[in-house]
Amino acid sequence: MLFAYAWKGFWRRKTKSILTILGVALAVGLFVGVVSITQSVHQAVASSLAAAGADMVIQKRVEPCPWAEVKLPKDLAAIPASVLEELRKVPGVNEASGVLELWAFHKGHPTMVAGIDPTKKTLGPVRIAPREGEDEESAKCCAIKYGRYLVPNDDYYAMVTVPYMDAKHLQLGQKIFVGPDRRFEICGVVDLSGAARIAAAEVFIPLKMAQKLLGQGDVVSTIFVDVADARAIPAVQERARELIGPEVSFTTESNVDEGTAALAAVTRRSMLAVSVLVILFAMALLARSGVESVMERIAEVGLMKALGWRNADVGHLFMVEALYSGIIGGLVGCGLGWLIAWGFSVKADLKLPEALASFAPCSTTQAPLEIPLSTTPSLGLFLGGLFAALAIGALSGMMAARRAARMDPVVALRRI
Repeated sequence: MLFAYAWKGFWRRKTKSILTILGVALAVGLFVGVVSITQSVHQAVASSLAAAGADMVIQKRVEPCPWAEVKLPKDLAAIPASVLEELRKVPGVNEASGVLELWAFHKGHPTMVAGIDPTKKTLGPVRIAPREGEDEESAKCCAIKYGRYLVPNDDYYAMVTVPYMDAKHLQLGQKIFVGPDRRFEICGVVDLSGAARIAAAEVFIPLKMAQKLLGQGDVVSTIFVDVADARAIPAVQERARELIGPEVSFTTESNVDEGTAALAAVTRRSMLAVSVLVILFAMALLARSGVESVMERIAEVGLMKALGWRNADVGHLFMVEALYSGIIGGLVGCGLGWLIAWGFSVKADLKLPEALASFAPCSTTQAPLEIPLSTTPSLGLFLGGLFAALAIGALSGMMAARRAARMDPVVALRRI
């Protein structure tokens, strides 16, 4: 009976009730929207590392080297391959794999080349095997569309990406120039779409052949590190600084270079702070609205007490009415929040820093730097938004209930 009477009282003042619901919905919508956006940004940034099966990427940055027919991209520097073995000795490191990225020019036109270790299929820009403890479905970040993957004895074989194959009108088994005079047979075509790629390329060849093309010995340009626990990352960074020098740069899930990390950090911290402030403001506003509602209904409260309603019954009535506002406003707010997050994911242009996929300006295809955002509704976030709405309603209802319960029925009846 109490709930039915509270509903009638709540909906009898439609304008005030609708405004109250909108206030709760806006506060909850902002909260849900901000949390959804920050979660999607965090997941998108992490996906670029997950696509490579790594927890950390290590590179060395120096002044760009002069032009050559085969050269390291932009400001990347060669790292001795012996560093890989030393990093594998660091406690907590599962595996480390090196990639050698090159700009290889043929008749003045560059091809983005990556030398990969065919035996390390759990790490790198074209990994096809799951890491330890990872299900096979999660490792399917590189589909072999046609042909096969590289094997250790493939000295003059290469895998190419789908966009490069289409742009060049190539076919499986065809030979292509990599650099001024080396020819490689296409043994596989890989699809790297679906996630941004670190150390991406157009053509993938065995690491030892990329080292021969560069002519600087047993070196790599990018190191992917898989750790058993994130707590091992500081030790890996310290050891890498000792081995590589001060020019070393690190990329982790929490720091995908300064540009992207700054976006994620600012989005997460500042927008969450704003949403919390809005929720607190909504609580204060609705609490004041609840107290004013009691003052507007003094005569009604006096009549209820005269008819035998106890102070607790009157308080419960106002509490239930406020909770109705919270529940309806929370449901509307969750929908509004996901709509805000969806709009952000459609309009946002989040990319990896170009340094993590150093394509030449006039390359045949574009570097896969775009980080797709996904704002899939989650039950946990829905319950969190609904809880926030109920907290807002409960606080305003509690203050209104206390005011109504303390009201003197004699004084209230004089208002009739």
